[in-house]
Amino acid sequence: MTNFKAVVVEDIHANRLVVLAVKEKENEINIRLAQEGEVPDFLATRAIKEREAVNVTIKNRETWQVEVGEDIQAGVSVRPGKDGKIVEAIGEDAPLIIGYSINAAHAGEVVNYVRNVKGGGEGVPGPQGSKGDKGADGFPTEEQWNELVARVETLEG
Repeated sequence: MTNFKAVVVEDIHANRLVVLAVKEKENEINIRLAQEGEVPDFLATRAIKEREAVNVTIKNRETWQVEVGEDIQAGVSVRPGKDGKIVEAIGEDAPLIIGYSINAAHAGEVVNYVRNVKGGGEGVPGPQGSKGDKGADGFPTEEQWNELVARVETLEG
């Protein structure tokens, strides 16, 4: 587990998705509600008020309990919705999928979802490297070849 202090830049209800915010002050970590299209960094496990200093604990849980912004079925992909809530992410053109629901829930209720944690995507290619030295021809020396033959004969009898 990792712990750090952060200052909340807006009121946040319990069971909402949270992200790092643009710094308000130097040497201060700020957090706010996640919005549509943002990958959540944290989960608010209790209601917190604007300007409140909180201890954030990273527990690496595979499932989170989050309030839903609309009715959700069990076993569907989910994405961040408005105000730190999650909504279904159905269809071929579904935007950012952050996991899938374990149970069904009505708007305003809490759903358990399995987090789909992945890397940051493909990224920008680096510069082309040099081809390097040509190296040896790849063939074994006579001594190495004889040693390999002896091993094979030993194994195959």
